[in-house]
Amino acid sequence: MNTSVSTPETGLGGYAPILRRRATYIAVIAPLFILLAVYLSFSLTPLYESTATILLEPSSVDPKVVTTTVTSYSNQQIEIVQGRVMSEETLKQMIKEYDPYPGSGLSPHQKAERILSNTTIERVDAVTLKPLQESNAFSLHYRNPNNDRAAEVTARLGGLFLTYNQKSRQQAAQQAAQFLFKQAADVSRDMHAIDDEIKAFKNQHGDSLPEDVGRNNASIDREQHDLENLQQEIARVEEKESLLAVQLSQTSPSMITNAGDMTDLPTVRAKLAEAQQRYTPDHPEVKRLKQALQQLSVEQAAVGRNGIVANANNPMYMTTASQLQSARKELAQLRSEAARKTALINQYEGLLRKTPGVEREYADIQRRRTSLQGTYQAIQDKLQNAQIAQNFEAAQGGERFTLIRAPIPASRPVYPNRIGLILLGVVLGGLFSAIAVAVAESSDANIRDVRDLPKIGDGLVLASIPRILNTRDRRRRRFAFASWAVAYAAAILVVGATVVSAIQ
Repeated sequence: MNTSVSTPETGLGGYAPILRRRATYIAVIAPLFILLAVYLSFSLTPLYESTATILLEPSSVDPKVVTTTVTSYSNQQIEIVQGRVMSEETLKQMIKEYDPYPGSGLSPHQKAERILSNTTIERVDAVTLKPLQESNAFSLHYRNPNNDRAAEVTARLGGLFLTYNQKSRQQAAQQAAQFLFKQAADVSRDMHAIDDEIKAFKNQHGDSLPEDVGRNNASIDREQHDLENLQQEIARVEEKESLLAVQLSQTSPSMITNAGDMTDLPTVRAKLAEAQQRYTPDHPEVKRLKQALQQLSVEQAAVGRNGIVANANNPMYMTTASQLQSARKELAQLRSEAARKTALINQYEGLLRKTPGVEREYADIQRRRTSLQGTYQAIQDKLQNAQIAQNFEAAQGGERFTLIRAPIPASRPVYPNRIGLILLGVVLGGLFSAIAVAVAESSDANIRDVRDLPKIGDGLVLASIPRILNTRDRRRRRFAFASWAVAYAAAILVVGATVVSAIQ
């Protein structure tokens, strides 16, 4: 029996007996959490992350020099390209060329979904590569169990971004040019239709168009002047005809009756009656007058519609008759020409009277033609700019995605965080060990020192009896220690194998 009484220690030294008594909890719980954390950190499938950084680089050409037909905000453009590239169809096409999960037994659809779930895109500063919401640069992060495949897939995804942006801009520029070309063709077709309408309008209204007013007035003045000259000529020829007609009427068509006063039928009849009263029928004067009367009667019967004797034998009469016929023919021609000139004047005046009504319709057609012409010219100017922009985009002169950081194979996985997981195991092991010790100590009713005694007034503790282990207790303790040692050794071997396999 120990007669010395130990005085309770204060401070941290007072916890040493507790830790010795509860060493089993610490030895079991803390290593268990640590080994479990090590096992999990190396047994979980690691994921390697590869990153590619892409910058939306603005055009190096002044927009005043070359105006592009592809315009969009940087945020919008990045989102559009992201939506097109990170689509299932695009990823399936990439999977056909390069399989990021060989031997996994996944379908193309499942592989595409897995790529989408393992890929993140964030805006970053183009210089520091730190996250920045308002930025023209973005980083593409992709995770894969194999670091080389992670880098390869990231490079291919980055290439898709670069290629699709270039193709989309070229297609947009081409579509703009094609649209303007179609618009120009439509307007040109409308202009041809109006040209045909103008042609038909001119054919319908002849020379009554507004543009012919000056020519019609000039034609009226010219024809009026010609008509006045014709009228003067007609007057002259009419006077000539009158003179020739009078001269012809005073000339006998026959040589017999061409002398004296034997040219008038009433006169000859009067003289014959007088002669018959004075002379016998056989008198020469009576015979001469009878012959003259007979000749004048024959001549009178032979006068044609034109007042000219057809069978005249008097040269003077024949000459005068020929001159009279020529004058009459000339007069007929002049009158016909005058009538034609008058008809032309009336025709031109009629055209001028129709011009105001025609002018309104014609002006409406011309306005539509002018409007289409302006539209066509504007479209042609835009089409020329669109074609220049198309060539400009084909040469990658506009905004473009540029790879400023190429992906490389990662040297260590980003998942799981092995150091963090192991530290978490250490912390949890210590925490739960402390909790177990505290619970066990608080529920233990044994009295081991003065502090465990209840209040006994002024009494003093004379002595304490230490714990004495017999052979059975020592054997049981050794067996428990050996069992735990074997268990820990097996656990350490398992964890070690896992670590070695993960590292290899």
